[in-house]
Amino acid sequence: MQVSSNTNQYQSLQSQQQPITIPVEPTDPKYSNKEIYEASQGNVIRGDQGELKLTPQGETNLNSAKDEKASQVAAETQAQKDSARESATGFLAASSKKSQVEIYLAVATDGKASQDNATADVISELRDVQKQNNAVQAYATYQEAQKNGTPALF
Repeated sequence: MQVSSNTNQYQSLQSQQQPITIPVEPTDPKYSNKEIYEASQGNVIRGDQGELKLTPQGETNLNSAKDEKASQVAAETQAQKDSARESATGFLAASSKKSQVEIYLAVATDGKASQDNATADVISELRDVQKQNNAVQAYATYQEAQKNGTPALF
């Protein structure tokens, strides 16, 4: 069997075909300076060489938009910080109330718990803490009264 060295008609047709390329010039619509100015709401004009550039009002508007975005981000960040601070404050308030309840229970059960020496020491420490808390609270009340200009009655 002999193999022909000639290419078949389809292959020769394919090799002769080339894609047709038609040069297309970009069409840059030439808008007037007035049309560009109105379309951009006074923010852009066409320069001397045909390039677009910001007007002074456009620069002011751009800076205002940047400042507004920055203040919005700052407000969101502050809100997140406030939320975290509120959660921490709530946790501390709950812990403080728990501590106060423990102190009051210890003071109330002093007569029954005094048989155990370790428990008596804990109750004694809790009483000291309660005294300190009362002193701090009294001083804070005194300071607040001094700040408001009213005499504190104790």
